Amino acid sequence: MKNLKMGMNRTIVWFRRDLRIEDNPALAAAARDGSVFPVFIWCPKEEGEFYPGRVSRWWLKQSLVHLDQSLKSLGAGLVLIKTDSTVKALLECVNAVQATKVVFNHLYDPISLVRDHNIKEKLLALGISVQSYNGDLLYEPWDIYDDSGHAYTTFDPFWNRCLQMQMKTYSLIPPCQLIPAQGKVEKYSIEQLGLEDELEKSSNALLGRAWCPGWSKSDKALTEFVENHLLHYSKNRLKLDGESTSLLSPYIHFGELSVRKVFQLVRTKQILWKNEGNIVGEESATFFLRAIGFREYSRYLCFGYPFTVERPLLGNLKFFPWNTDPSKFRAWRQGRTGYPLVDAGMRELWATGWIHNKMRVIVSSFAVKMLLIPWKWGMKYFWDTLLDADLESDILGWQYISGSLPDGHKLERLDDPEIQGMKYDPEGEYIRQWLPELARIPTEWIHHPWDAPLIVLTASGVELGQNYPKPIIDKDLAREQLAQAIFKMWENEAASKPSSSKDRKEVVDDNKNLAIPKVFLKNKAPRGATSSNDQKVPILQNPKIKSDPPNKKRVKCMDEVEKKQENSRNHSEHTEVSCIDQEVLCSTAESTSKRQCSSSCSFSVP
Repeated sequence: MKNLKMGMNRTIVWFRRDLRIEDNPALAAAARDGSVFPVFIWCPKEEGEFYPGRVSRWWLKQSLVHLDQSLKSLGAGLVLIKTDSTVKALLECVNAVQATKVVFNHLYDPISLVRDHNIKEKLLALGISVQSYNGDLLYEPWDIYDDSGHAYTTFDPFWNRCLQMQMKTYSLIPPCQLIPAQGKVEKYSIEQLGLEDELEKSSNALLGRAWCPGWSKSDKALTEFVENHLLHYSKNRLKLDGESTSLLSPYIHFGELSVRKVFQLVRTKQILWKNEGNIVGEESATFFLRAIGFREYSRYLCFGYPFTVERPLLGNLKFFPWNTDPSKFRAWRQGRTGYPLVDAGMRELWATGWIHNKMRVIVSSFAVKMLLIPWKWGMKYFWDTLLDADLESDILGWQYISGSLPDGHKLERLDDPEIQGMKYDPEGEYIRQWLPELARIPTEWIHHPWDAPLIVLTASGVELGQNYPKPIIDKDLAREQLAQAIFKMWENEAASKPSSSKDRKEVVDDNKNLAIPKVFLKNKAPRGATSSNDQKVPILQNPKIKSDPPNKKRVKCMDEVEKKQENSRNHSEHTEVSCIDQEVLCSTAESTSKRQCSSSCSFSVP
C-alpha cells in the first residue's frame, strides 16, 4: 500500500548544473514524495551567446554518463532530451508520465534567472506544481542583506554576514532507492545530444588523462586536497604548478560536488586546527573558505545586479575608450604578446582548458590594462576555453580586475608582467614548460628576453620577432595610454551629463559617486512559487519611480543607456564595446555554435 500511495505522486526532476545524487534537495524531495522522472534537457538555442566551449561540453558529457549510471543503480535512469524549447520539453515529460509536479535546483546567472522565472510561470498557469531548491549555495542571495535590507556591493561585509549566519542542516546522504515514473518520451543517447563532434574527440581524449569527471570522482579529489594539501594552502596557494590548488572548480561548477559538503569539511578542519593551536592550518582553512565565499558572492552579484553580464557595476566604465583592435586580441589569445609569463598562461589555457587563479588575474589584467581590450571580450574567451567556465565567477573576476567593482582593482592600477614573473615564477620553470622556444634562455633573462644580449639569445636559439615575438607594447607606453584612456573616460562621462543627467538620476542611486542601483532584498515574498524554498527576484528600490512597473523602469533605463552609448560614440569611435568586431567576440576559441549579439535588455528580470 505504501508503494502504491507513493506512486500516485509523480515528479519531474529537472537536472541542470546539479549533476549528483547526494545533497541534491530537488532529487531528495521528489524521492520522498513518490515516483520520479529524472531528465536533463539540452537546448543549444537557449544557450545563445554563452554556448559552452569545447572542453566544458566534454566535461558535461562525461558527467551526464556518470550520473545516469548512478541513477540507474537507484532504480530510475536519466532521460536525455535535445530540444529547441525547454518549457516544451518539460511539458512533454509532464504529459507523458502524468506528473503532478516539477522540481529543480536554483541557478543564478542572468540567463537562467529569466528562463527559470518564465518556465515557472508557464507551468503554474497550466496548473502544474513547481518547486525549486537551493542546491548550489551556502545561503540564498535574498537571505543576505545589510541592516537597511539592501544588497551588499562589496565582498568583505557580505562574507562576514554569511559567516555570522546559522546554516540550515542538510542531509548529504543520497536516496537509497528511486521509484521510476512510467511514461514514454523521445529519448536521446549521449552522442545524439551533440556535446562533442568528431573533430573534437582527438583533442578531448587528452583531457581524460588529467581529469575524471563525475560526482563520485569528486569525493576522491576533495579528500586528496583536504588531507594532503589544505594544511599548507596559505603558503602554497600562489604556486603556478597547480598542485597546490584544490582543482575542485569543475566539480563544483557542474554540481558534482556540493559546496555545502566542501564548506563543512574544511570548516571542521579549521575548528580542529584552532583547538590544537595550529596557526598555519587555521590560516589555510580561512583562505580556502574565503575562496568559497568569492564564488558565493559571484552568484549574489548576478542575482541582485543581472545587468553585470553586459555592463559594469560602476557606471562610469561604460564611457571607457576600449581598444577594439582584433590583432591585439588575437595575439593575447594565442600567447604571442612577447611577455613570457602572460604567453605561458594563455598557452596553458588553450592546451588544457585550465590555468591557476593567479594566472587568470595576471592574463586578464594584462588584456584590460596593458592592451585596453574590452573586459567583455576577455570574459567571453574565458567562457569558451575554460574547463570550469562559470559565468558568474568570470563576471566577478573580470569586473574585479577592470575597476568595475567598488572593492576591486583600481582602474589606474597596472601590474608589470616582468615583476610578476619574477615573483610567481622566479626560476622560470612555468615559462619553460609552456614556451619551449624559451627553454634554453638563462633564468636571468627569461622574464625579459628583449633585454638579453644578442650572444645570449643566439646561444639560446631565440630570435626575437621570429620564433618568439617582441613585446606587443612597451610598458611605459601602456601606462601612458591607460592614463589617457581614464582621462578620456571622465571626459566622455562629463560630456554625456547635460543631455541625460535627469534620466540617470531616475534609475541610479547617487551614492558617493558610485552609480550602483540599490537592490532591496529583505522580506521579499516568493514570486510565482509554491514553497518558501522557491527562487525570488530582486527589486530595484527607487521612490521617485514607484508608479512605473519594474519591467518598464528597466526598459526605460536600457533605452536611455542605448541613447547615451550612441551619443558617446560621437566623442570617440571606440567609447563603447560595439559590434564592429562581432566576429572576434563571438567566435573565439573552439565554440562552434552560431551566436547572436545580446541586447541590453536581454537580462531584465520581471
